[in-house]
Amino acid sequence: MNNRQRIFLTVAVSALLLDTLYLFIHRALSASGALQADLLHTTLILFAFAGGGIYYYRASMGEEEQPMRLIGRLVIAATLFMLVIGITQLAATTHFTVTIHSEVTSDGDVLAPSSFAALVITIVLSVIGGVCALMVFSSLTRLVFLKRKKRTRRNFLLLLISGGTYIILDFLADANGFGLRSIETFGIIAYTITIIAILINAFHFSWILLLSRREKLINLMLTLLGFTLFLILTIYVNNESETALALRAYHPMLQSFVSTVFEFATASMGIGFAGTLLHLPTAREFDRKKMEISSLRNLSRLITQVFDFDELMTTTTHLALEVSEGDAAWLEIFTSTGRANSGHTAMRNGTRTSLLNITNDDIALLRTSDGGPLRQLALTTGGPVLIQDLASDLRLDVKTRDSRSIGTILMLPLSSHGDIIGLLNVTKQEAYAFDQDAMNVLSAFADMVSVAIENSNLIRESIVKERMQQELLVAQEMQRSLLPQQLPHSSRFEIAARSLPAFEVGGDYFDVMPLDETHLGVVVGDVSGKGVSAALYMAQLKGIFQALTSADTFSTRDILIRMNTPLCLSMERKSFISLLYAILDTQNGVLTYSRAGHCPLLHVRNGQAHYLQPGGMALGLDDGTRFSDTLREEQLKLEDGDILVMYTDGITEARNPQDEEFQYERLTRSATAKVNGSAGEILDAIIADVHTYSARADAEDDMTLLVLRWGGRV
Repeated sequence: MNNRQRIFLTVAVSALLLDTLYLFIHRALSASGALQADLLHTTLILFAFAGGGIYYYRASMGEEEQPMRLIGRLVIAATLFMLVIGITQLAATTHFTVTIHSEVTSDGDVLAPSSFAALVITIVLSVIGGVCALMVFSSLTRLVFLKRKKRTRRNFLLLLISGGTYIILDFLADANGFGLRSIETFGIIAYTITIIAILINAFHFSWILLLSRREKLINLMLTLLGFTLFLILTIYVNNESETALALRAYHPMLQSFVSTVFEFATASMGIGFAGTLLHLPTAREFDRKKMEISSLRNLSRLITQVFDFDELMTTTTHLALEVSEGDAAWLEIFTSTGRANSGHTAMRNGTRTSLLNITNDDIALLRTSDGGPLRQLALTTGGPVLIQDLASDLRLDVKTRDSRSIGTILMLPLSSHGDIIGLLNVTKQEAYAFDQDAMNVLSAFADMVSVAIENSNLIRESIVKERMQQELLVAQEMQRSLLPQQLPHSSRFEIAARSLPAFEVGGDYFDVMPLDETHLGVVVGDVSGKGVSAALYMAQLKGIFQALTSADTFSTRDILIRMNTPLCLSMERKSFISLLYAILDTQNGVLTYSRAGHCPLLHVRNGQAHYLQPGGMALGLDDGTRFSDTLREEQLKLEDGDILVMYTDGITEARNPQDEEFQYERLTRSATAKVNGSAGEILDAIIADVHTYSARADAEDDMTLLVLRWGGRV
């Protein structure tokens, strides 16, 4: 309860208490006890019931407006007032009488309680009657505005204006009011308009369509009970009963208000009962439509929220039974798809998932006339298949037609990009259980199931791809750690190197390692292929190379021969490794090198470039003497300013948009253009020229480049 509600409730209770106190004082001081057009009494009553009405309306505003709950409140309010009337009538036999001023029962006489006991009962009866009328009017208002239309507000305003006018005119004409009998005709006109407005508003019961069959049955009983109670109350309030006389004696406007509200409730309950009774025959069909919409909505939510394949399959069969009101359902997903000619392949690879109210043995008994599985009918046609009566359908095997557990079966293909990926089957025990409308709804349902399955597969593939991507990133970090993090440097030479894999991981390899205090090993290799397999061979190459170079030998030829044997044993026949291995004597500048099928070594001296290309075949191709027989070792005495460029074929074979290779000439120009630069500057210039030439964001092949500069700059 918020502060505003507390204020309205306080005003209502305070006004009622003050009015009650005023009535007792007035009864004690007045001989007749009658209240004829008493301004203070009228004001207090208006404050009390206006405050109470606003409080009740605001207190119930946040509640969900359910018609059954509102009608239940109407019945409760009517029952409460009936009980109060019964109790007061029982008490009236000894304690309560209502007298009139002239002692003749007539509408023109002023009514007044005859004793304090009668006054108390009059107040209690009137207050409870007014509160019940407020509850009834508030609930009726909410019922009227359920499923409101454009004219609803206008019709309800007509009721409020005509009803309010009638209540005021009746008070002015009543003997307990101002007694202006001359305006009774206007009151009758206002009352007639009010009755018409009541009927117009009472017919606004379109919300009945939204009720289920069970709710319609409950509503039928509630509206019948409400109509009976309010009809009795209307009679009590409008005739010369003690209830009517008590309300009139308390205040004529209250009697008119309670009477009008109860008439409104009687008409609403009566029309509600009739409307519910008329809609009851179509309730089952409406429930089915409502279930279809609910199931389709649940499936649409399933498409976006459920990614687990098993949960999707289970939910699909349950929703299929809800939509169709079937007896059994099962789902089959095909590992290979297709129509017509490929149908048999799909059947052999079909997997039944989420069977509901049926077993695999029962499904296996369902056969076509040629002995094939029943699903063959749907896979051959590529569309929905409806068998209305299994007992008489000649497309089926004799044993299948003798089945008594299934009368109707509907088979719905699940399609994705023109291929059948599965089959949704729904059955009923009775024959001719599915009409065209049900078939259309289930076909739409099957389309949504197809989308849900495809989404589930895409999500699953995305998760797998994401996991592989993460694993590749880890592999990339591991491979990067295999390459030297820092290169040796000296006043006698400069070395710069860089490796750029085409994918997350690559097969290029380079290393620079001190062999002893005066010798430096430099290697650049290229594993055939790209990606993960090349990266694994690259890691294997590094392990073998480091193990062999620890031996006390400075012969590059011997090292490569030793490396070839284990690589031939471990590598696939279609794989090989090209390698250029050089040993630099850092004291005298002598470079010893061998080439195992690798790209030529580029040597630049005094701005002139030439390629060094000793004989040799790639590692891993031959484990006999052919490898050692073809392998040659050469030496080169370096001079100050000499530049050596070691690279993989990803540099020279980089292609431009016209599919032309970078080739050796462009590599030579790039290297000689920066002849006076440092090793790092030369490397950056070559890499930049390759990227500019290829004009592609991604490289087609792994690229590795190592630049060694000996001595000072020219």
